[in-house]
Amino acid sequence: MRQNIRDLLPVECFRRGTLWIGGQWCCATDGGAFAVTSPIDGQHLMVASRAQAVDADRAVRAADAVAASWASDSGKRTGLLLRIAQEIRKHAQELGTIETLDSGRPISETTTDSVQHAAELFGYYAGLADKLHGSTVPMGNDATALVEREPFGVIGAISAWNYPLLNAATKIAPIIACGNTIVLKPAEQSPLVTLLLGALMQQAGLPDGVVNIITGFGAEAGAPLVTHPMVSKISFTGSMLTGRRVAAAAGEALKGVILELGGKSPLIVFDDADLPRAASAAVFSTFKNAGQTCTSCARVLVARPLMDQFARLCGSIAAELRIGDPFDPETQVGPLISAEQLTRVRRLTADVDAWHACQKHYRPVEGGHFFPPMIVTKHALDSDFARQEIFGPVMALRPFDTDEEAWQLANDTEYGLAASVWTSSLRRAERARRSLVSGIVWINCAHTLSNGTPIGGHKASGLGIEHGVEAAEQYMKVKTSVIMSGGWHSPFSTRSASP
Repeated sequence: MRQNIRDLLPVECFRRGTLWIGGQWCCATDGGAFAVTSPIDGQHLMVASRAQAVDADRAVRAADAVAASWASDSGKRTGLLLRIAQEIRKHAQELGTIETLDSGRPISETTTDSVQHAAELFGYYAGLADKLHGSTVPMGNDATALVEREPFGVIGAISAWNYPLLNAATKIAPIIACGNTIVLKPAEQSPLVTLLLGALMQQAGLPDGVVNIITGFGAEAGAPLVTHPMVSKISFTGSMLTGRRVAAAAGEALKGVILELGGKSPLIVFDDADLPRAASAAVFSTFKNAGQTCTSCARVLVARPLMDQFARLCGSIAAELRIGDPFDPETQVGPLISAEQLTRVRRLTADVDAWHACQKHYRPVEGGHFFPPMIVTKHALDSDFARQEIFGPVMALRPFDTDEEAWQLANDTEYGLAASVWTSSLRRAERARRSLVSGIVWINCAHTLSNGTPIGGHKASGLGIEHGVEAAEQYMKVKTSVIMSGGWHSPFSTRSASP
C-alpha cells in the first residue's frame, strides 16, 4: 500500500526544513525551496529546502567542527557503523517505500535488495574502521620510516538519483569509517530517502556534525561544496559532463576527486555461449531499474550466426516483463526518473529501427514517466544513439564476425565502466580480461559484485574506486615520518672558517 510521505519522514523535515546540518533540521538561509514529485504519477511529495552557497558553508563548518574528535577513536566508529546498519534493517519498509515514491524503483527491490545492500555496506566498513593501519619501512643506518594513514577531514559528496539509498551509503560508509566527516548533497530528483537515513544515523548515536545533508541543485549547492576551501576531497557520482566540471573545479583548488560517471557497456555473446543464460543476463542488465544503471550492459554484441536466434530469445524473455506501478509487488520495471529523462530517451531512439518487446504487460500509470522497453536491431555506429549513454530501457543488438571485431566494437566508446562476456572457452575468457578496456569484466555473469569488490571506471567512466578496501584507502592521506635513533651527519663537509 502506498503511504503518505509525511508518515515516513521526521516531522521536523516539514516544520524546519530538509537541510541536516550539525544534527539539526533547518531551512535554507534565504528560505528557498523546490517541489519534489514522484516519477510514478507526478504526485507532489513535499517541499524541500533549496540550499545555496551560504548553506553549503554552514554544513562544511559543522563538519569541520567535529572532524578532529571523530578522527580520534576508530574503535568508537566501528560500533556506530554497526548500529547504523541495524537501524537500516529495522526501518527497511520505510526506507524502501520512500525510495520507491521518490525514484520509481519497484518496491520489491527497494525494501529488500536496496536496504540489505546499504546495511551491508555499513557493516563492511565497520569491520575496516579499526584495521586501516600504516606500516614501517626499515631504512638502515639506524633510521626507520613510519607510514601512517590519516583522515582528510571534511569530504564533499554529491550522489546520483538512480539508486538514492545505496548511492548515499556508498559515499557515507567508507568516508566516516576512515575518520572523515561529510557534507552530502543528494540528487535533487530523489533526495528524500537520504533524509531518513540521516535521522536513522542520529538514532544510532552518530555524533552531530559527522554527517550533514544539504538538498538543492548542483550549480547552487554542489558547486560551492566542490570549491569550498575547508573541503579536502570530493566524491561525485553523475554524468560525464558534470563530472568533468567537478574535476576541473577541484583541480583548480588542487583537491582530489573520486568520479563515477557511467558507461556504455558491452555484453558480448560468442558462438559457444550458453544462449538462454546470456539472453537472460542481457535482458536483466538492460531493463533493470528501467535501464537507469551505470553498469548496464545494454550494448549487446552477438556472433553473427546467432544474431536472429538471440534477438528472438531476448524478445521472448523481455515480453514477459511487467512494467507499471512500482508499488505493485509483481512489477519489474518502473518509470524513468523525470520528464526530462523521458524526453531524452525518446529523442535518442526516435530514428532507430526497433521493435517494442514489452507491450504484453506494459501498464503505465497516468502522469508517470514511463517508456516501453525496446530492443533495437539496426543503428548507425556514429549516431548519438550508439555513442551516448541512454540511461533508459533500450537494448541495442549488433552482430560481429570475428573475435578481433568483438574486442574492437566493445572498446569503441569513450566509456570504460563494465563489460559482460559469454563464452565456454577459457582462452576467450582470458583474452577478454586482457583486451577489454573496462573497470569491471564479468565472465558468464553480469552485475555480480560484493561490498569488497572495487568498482572503478576506465577512460571517461571516472577516476578512483568505490567499494572495497581500495575505496577506504582513498579517503585517507599518507604521512611518512623518518626517525633516526643514531646521530645524523650532514653530507656537506664542515670546514673551519679562515682566520
